[in-house]
Amino acid sequence: MSSMLPSEIWERFVSGDHSSFQGLFKGYYHGLYGYGLKLCRDPELVEDAIQNLFITIWERRDELAHITSPNVYLYVSLRRNIFKAEKQKTRLRQVQKDAQSEFEIYFGVEELIIKDESREEQVETLQQALNQLSNKQKEVLYLHYYNGMSYGEIEEILSINRQSVRNHMYRAMETLRSVLDIDVMRLVISILISFLAF
Repeated sequence: MSSMLPSEIWERFVSGDHSSFQGLFKGYYHGLYGYGLKLCRDPELVEDAIQNLFITIWERRDELAHITSPNVYLYVSLRRNIFKAEKQKTRLRQVQKDAQSEFEIYFGVEELIIKDESREEQVETLQQALNQLSNKQKEVLYLHYYNGMSYGEIEEILSINRQSVRNHMYRAMETLRSVLDIDVMRLVISILISFLAF
């Protein structure tokens, strides 16, 4: 199963193969959970949203044969599920948001690979700089570098055009360059390269 392409696993899943469904769940759970925690700091809500997502796609598998990018479909669906769940939780405050509203994304030290303890201070500086970015910039960075999403996939997940994705990425990097010294920028580059290497 592990040697199969995601598209092949998806095809077997929509045809009703239970082992393929389990493969999808195991293959996507970690990435979806990490992304969910960026959108919502409630682990229980995120876990419920993922469980509900997979229950739904199993029940509707006959209708999903047309999906050409399961990666995008699952991330978009999780984003929507979390938004709906959060909206229900905040109903008393009459929060008026739509499915494309920005989430408050926070980068913690645990996401930043520390290969050298002497870099700890630089990592803290980088963490503070990342959290100064706009929520959309942070979400684009997270999807691209932490989840390996292409610009095209991010375009579909966030429902913005590709130029906007590029603009958010460019502005995020420009902001980091403007607030970080050269040594910390070298750390930024090494961290991003390490993510892309996975």
